[in-house]
Amino acid sequence: MIAGALVLSMSCSEAEFLKEEPRDNIYAENLLVDYAGFQSMITALQGEMRNEYRRTDYMANDDRSGMPISVQGIFAGGADNSWGNNIGNTGAKFSFVLQPADIKRTDNDLFEVIFMWLYKIVNTANMVISRAGNEDVKWGGATVEENQANKDRILSQACFARAWAYRHLTYTYGAVPLSTEEITGENYRTDWERDPVSRIRELMKADLRFAAEHLPLRAANNNYISGAMARHYLGELYLATDQPDSAIIAMKPLVESSEYALMTAPFGKSPASPACPFIDVFTSPSYADGNKEVLYYFTLAEPTVAAAGIPTDVWIKSTWKNYYSNDGTINKSNLQAPEYTGGALTYNQVFWLNNGGKGTARLSPSLGAIRLYSYKGMGARDMRVNEPAMAWKIWEKNADGNRVEFLSAGKAPIDTVLTAVMQDDTRTTVQNYKWPSTRKWDYTQQVQSSGDIDPTYADLVYLRLSDTYLLYAEALYESGNTGEAAAWINRVRQRAGVVDISATDLVAEGLDLILDERSRELLCEEERRHTLIRVSQKKGGNERAVDNYFKRRTRELNEIAGRDARGMNTPGLPVLLPVPVIFIDSNTGRPIEQNPGY
Repeated sequence: MIAGALVLSMSCSEAEFLKEEPRDNIYAENLLVDYAGFQSMITALQGEMRNEYRRTDYMANDDRSGMPISVQGIFAGGADNSWGNNIGNTGAKFSFVLQPADIKRTDNDLFEVIFMWLYKIVNTANMVISRAGNEDVKWGGATVEENQANKDRILSQACFARAWAYRHLTYTYGAVPLSTEEITGENYRTDWERDPVSRIRELMKADLRFAAEHLPLRAANNNYISGAMARHYLGELYLATDQPDSAIIAMKPLVESSEYALMTAPFGKSPASPACPFIDVFTSPSYADGNKEVLYYFTLAEPTVAAAGIPTDVWIKSTWKNYYSNDGTINKSNLQAPEYTGGALTYNQVFWLNNGGKGTARLSPSLGAIRLYSYKGMGARDMRVNEPAMAWKIWEKNADGNRVEFLSAGKAPIDTVLTAVMQDDTRTTVQNYKWPSTRKWDYTQQVQSSGDIDPTYADLVYLRLSDTYLLYAEALYESGNTGEAAAWINRVRQRAGVVDISATDLVAEGLDLILDERSRELLCEEERRHTLIRVSQKKGGNERAVDNYFKRRTRELNEIAGRDARGMNTPGLPVLLPVPVIFIDSNTGRPIEQNPGY
């Protein structure tokens, strides 16, 4: 059974079968023999990383329900700045997205799918690392030094991918099995143990340090793994292990480099109107677009218009964009559009083509998160919350074919009014289709008849320099340098068009000020649960404690997930997800304990 080997390996009989001759030309023994073959495997690893934006129930290899939400939504949802809006029937057990009080079954497919996906990355990285040690690999260099450089480049990217996967695993499940060898039929195991997070992090540090040392700070393009990415996550890891001075050293070459900068003026293929360089960062993410802020993005192409498209069903837009066409008032818009009245397109196609692509409202930003933008009275000025960064308006085509704002009784229909349904603790979903939502992930299909489909094929921003600035500010704050920490926070705030904070503000408000700014800057892109678990575990803290950052901030800022009935005021209620039951049951050689509280 796959799960019996930590969902990492084939059965022994399958492994023997695959030794049959002749071997396929992409079989590992034939592929991992030269530099080009190893590069192909690194490309595959990055493709697996991109699956963070896929819908969880599409990632299973069989017919299982999973949950109609992106994996990123699982890592981000139900903390202080978002709640589950339109979760759907298969998500009823997780009614407001992974609040433990709502998890009725710890054997749900969701937990296994994420676990399997991440260990697939771990095992693939281990295979690359192991086979790169074979003496007969043709590394393609003209000299010994060039061969070594090519080998180190491959090893660095594989080490980064392994550390990246373990980052997700430890913030999602806590202690998990530590695997550093390629799993084959010959070393099949059923006696895994959950290694302490501290031990796993030592491997992660070694992996990220190696990547930082051997990869260029800026890669040929920012859809390749780079030294910048390694330094960012190494800095975060040092913060997680209470080593802020080491975090500063790790991130300093990145934040001070002239190769990266926040984008402060309109740019790119189609600059936003009115001007909003913040959102231009998302619509034009590559170096080729002039973007110096994005450290890493995932490449996608719409298969119907590209000769070699990447037809992965990426679900990030549907996760975070509201399902506006389902609202009884909003769906009165766009009825006069010539494409609709002429019969060329359906209503839904016309509507979503005029409103940034279809959303399904799996998650929505909390009211508390939206109110954070009004800090120091700056809500009206903060470009991160106003049009075109957040949907506050509905757009329609009138009979003349002009795009205009849709109004109902003279007012915009989108609002942030708390309804009785939103405060009903017996509800398994909210379905408030008037709520504002981010436009970071807007994407309209190039083929208009596909205007109402769920996936997005936009290039997707994954990691930005502003995130690094805020991590760097946190490290400076933790090391006692509040003045310099405030200066780095202000770089982010100045691009947003809002007033500076002072060192006095930072001393008074502490880490909450930095967490607030992270929410304002990284709303709907940060893995927010990871961040709050990390800071809640600082200096040996327990992420299940009632008054830690995770639970306290969720109570204060999340009007739905933070309600008492959702468990955020319950001592000992878990925040980490349950370890997949299929792994526990199949690991017959050693008992595996479930996470506390389940």
